[in-house]
Amino acid sequence: MEEKLLDVRNMKVSFYDEKGSIQVVRGFDISLDRGEIVGILGESGSGKTVSSSSIIELVDESLGRVDAGEAIFKGRNLLKLTEKDLKSIRGKEISYVFQNSSAALSPYKRIGKQLGEVLRTHGLPDSKEHILKTLEEVGLENGERIYYMYPFQLSGGQNQRIMIAQCILCDPDLLIADEPTSSIDASLQKTILDLLRDISTRSQMSVIIITHDFGVARYICDRLMVMYGGLVLEEGTIDEILNSPLHPYTRELIRCAQSLAKDDETMYTIEGSPPTPYQFRDECPFYGRCSLREDACREGIPEKIEIDGRRVRCIRYEKR
Repeated sequence: MEEKLLDVRNMKVSFYDEKGSIQVVRGFDISLDRGEIVGILGESGSGKTVSSSSIIELVDESLGRVDAGEAIFKGRNLLKLTEKDLKSIRGKEISYVFQNSSAALSPYKRIGKQLGEVLRTHGLPDSKEHILKTLEEVGLENGERIYYMYPFQLSGGQNQRIMIAQCILCDPDLLIADEPTSSIDASLQKTILDLLRDISTRSQMSVIIITHDFGVARYICDRLMVMYGGLVLEEGTIDEILNSPLHPYTRELIRCAQSLAKDDETMYTIEGSPPTPYQFRDECPFYGRCSLREDACREGIPEKIEIDGRRVRCIRYEKR
């Protein structure tokens, strides 16, 4: 059996505060085959971005650290590599599309120069022809003109495509896209998602999509993971999650999304607010908002239960 491209197991991440440190990710696991697209979904503050960026140690070491776990990528544990080794992997074998593409690009450098620097950093020729071809691949047909422009001269959608072009210049094995459609016009969202799917299919590039939007997940993902309170609460295929969710939190999220889609006069919302890391306890993180809660839910963080290839952290998963 071919080994997984990426296999992250029980990763935990802490940030420093005035009292020392506080754990914000308490158990993150993800595995990907080549060419697979996996979504990570959850409310703001659930740990989606911190988990994904920590895979390649993007968290500033002065702000936080990875406490435990391993991230096996092509047979090597990324969390044990030196910064020098990680730099040779970031942008070449694993690329990261940041949420705010305009902010991620330098306003002082022309697009062509920025893309050329990516190639040179990884020991590849700064080929204008290759850059223009990549710009065309991401749907920017006027690449010759864009090559000499600055990010502020372009729209949000164009900058988003340039960020994707920058990330695929070196033909990576894995692309991590953080809310890739959140900062662009709704009319362009499908185009960006189609682009990511096409690149993944064509080059067998695996993709991790970070999102809070079930519509995005349904459209592009093969599998979906639901995070809350710094933990992965449920994972399965996109059809399994959307059609037969196991965790009460997942069911509540879907109910909210359905209410929004129907444009209900009184939109359904989940009672209460997500916990902050300072409120984390050794219990189910959804305990305070769950209608199925019982005393046993407070007796430690629920273990992951595997059911027909799916995983869920809930002792009441079978209840409706």
